[in-house]
Amino acid sequence: MHCADADCVTVCPTGASYKRDDGIVLVDQDKCMGCNLCAWACPYGARELDTASGTMKKCTLCVDRINDELLPPEERQPACVLACPTHARFFGDFDDPASEVSRLTAERGGFGLMPELGYAPVNQYLPPRELKPVIGADDVKALLERGLASLASPLIRR
Repeated sequence: MHCADADCVTVCPTGASYKRDDGIVLVDQDKCMGCNLCAWACPYGARELDTASGTMKKCTLCVDRINDELLPPEERQPACVLACPTHARFFGDFDDPASEVSRLTAERGGFGLMPELGYAPVNQYLPPRELKPVIGADDVKALLERGLASLASPLIRR
């Protein structure tokens, strides 16, 4: 989670939690003492204590990757976006109204989590798409008539 008003940053007693100029919230592992204050301040559960190192960890948006100009532009995305087998994750610039993330969020009614808290997370979530029938009603009826209800049942639910 990367919030516009990140309490995890303001409660950190060592300054290990910080927000970059581009809005990405990170943890400086050399400054972190693992006190957990940032985790308690985050209502999204975005931070975890790494018991091996004794420091807090969180998503970095693969900041080294997204800023690596040696990579082709289409690969300058977080690993989770590139690896998602269903292509359900998107990454981009919400400050650019023509970007794919801005367009998708506007078209599909994207929303942030718990807006009433005022943290203004930049992550947005898209509601589920309407499922389109894989086969028509006549084909479902034919499957049922042939005693193949197990093949038709997932299609009926859609």
